[in-house]
Amino acid sequence: MTGKDDNFSEQEASEDVEELEVEEEVVEEPAEAIFENGKGYVGSEDADRISQQGFYGNRIDNNRLELEPVELLHLIERKRLVVRKPDGETIGPDYIVSELLDEDPDLWTRYLVFRDLRSRGYAVRQGFGSGIGFRVYARGDRPGAASANQLVYVLKEGAPISLSDLDMVTQTAAGSRKDLVFALVDQNGEVNFYRVAQATLRDRGSDEDGEQ
Repeated sequence: MTGKDDNFSEQEASEDVEELEVEEEVVEEPAEAIFENGKGYVGSEDADRISQQGFYGNRIDNNRLELEPVELLHLIERKRLVVRKPDGETIGPDYIVSELLDEDPDLWTRYLVFRDLRSRGYAVRQGFGSGIGFRVYARGDRPGAASANQLVYVLKEGAPISLSDLDMVTQTAAGSRKDLVFALVDQNGEVNFYRVAQATLRDRGSDEDGEQ
């Protein structure tokens, strides 16, 4: 671990990022989504504007948009989305978090990281296995047209990570040729980012033997 990662500094915002954030502000009336089986589903009539105004979700059948829980929470907070149960009842963030608490107890922690990254202008996608929480794209890059260049592993303050897990996620990042960043969420909900570098330890005993 090499200390706080300046790559997530707000001062790095480029023209591309500012353009993205302006596009997001254009939305006036919220779209609607149905919360079902742990995810949100936006109909084809609203899918384009939600997807394009911030790179949210994945397209599925009938041109609908499937949203991850963290995306739902973010869009609700930004008043971009009204979420309902299949029976039409409107629900909020508390309901979503409580419904998923058993299978995803760290959902709110991951959401804080997702929100922080999005507020800095990054396009963010769900991670994949090995504890990787998110894939983060370089500023100006668009998911689908470019590959993520950083992987984010989410940690809560006071929750240790074992050396074996650290080695696993480091190997995952190295194997995919992406930078690995730890997002540490403290007890106040503040997020700090730390870059992780892989190091190879040399056997000093062997060097000393060779010098004799």
